[in-house]
Amino acid sequence: MKSIEICNPLLSSQDTLGESPVWDHRRQALFWVDIENGLIHAYQPSSQKTDTWSMGEKVGCLVMNSDGGFILATESGLSSWDPVNNCKKVFLPVRHATPENLFNDGKVDPHGRFWIGTKGPKGTSNLWMFDANNLQVKISDLWISNGLDWSADGRFFYHTDSGDHTIYRYDIDLPTAKISNRTPFFTPEKGTPDGLTIDTEGNIWTAIWDGWQVLQLSPAGEILAEIKMPIQRPTSVTFGGKDMKTLFITSAWEGLTIAERQVQPYAGDVFAVQLEVPGRMMNIATM
Repeated sequence: MKSIEICNPLLSSQDTLGESPVWDHRRQALFWVDIENGLIHAYQPSSQKTDTWSMGEKVGCLVMNSDGGFILATESGLSSWDPVNNCKKVFLPVRHATPENLFNDGKVDPHGRFWIGTKGPKGTSNLWMFDANNLQVKISDLWISNGLDWSADGRFFYHTDSGDHTIYRYDIDLPTAKISNRTPFFTPEKGTPDGLTIDTEGNIWTAIWDGWQVLQLSPAGEILAEIKMPIQRPTSVTFGGKDMKTLFITSAWEGLTIAERQVQPYAGDVFAVQLEVPGRMMNIATM
């Protein structure tokens, strides 16, 4: 097993709950959110400049939209957002099963449909798919719907329920978005899988919350590599950069004690590591 160690962050963002990293190839910039503080950040490597916008409510995730902007999953529902003018507009209000349910991780599939999960009390959360103004449940009875992605050959769909500490794999028919044959794919010995992404060779990279690491898994679920982190709670990963070989890693300090934060001052920062195999460009929603 290959081992890589990261000692220092790329950016000192100090997010309470940094999540949903998105490499926007249109702008050559990394976008991500701080869920708890309702913030969206953007970092442009060419200028080393970081911008931050406040949304005024919690933001679970963001994805690129075909209009050049983004779609946000927030406390109030789904919104369009234009970073140029910082204009946010709710286009689909959503009421969840309980007040504790909130949107969490989400991603766009190869057909331009937005899949978005929720977190809340055990058994009350769902994974939804938004397509053509229709929001439908794809997986119910979840706890913490989290990282998701599709295999390059279009055969499999990977989805994490962090409450179960497990990544599941489904068979998928992409044109119809029908999923079946839920199978446990990976459960770490320590911590729980969080956000994930798949590289061009079909290997899965997943952040391990409370595991101090990011893992690379083969399509068979074998650990191929580990990235040792100086923080306890890496949250999500995405590939970016001009050659798509930079793995960006978000993190959190939410829930850590004062003593724990003192020994991991980089908790909540953004990290980056250069890898040999590139990732895939993120899909854009066709809304």
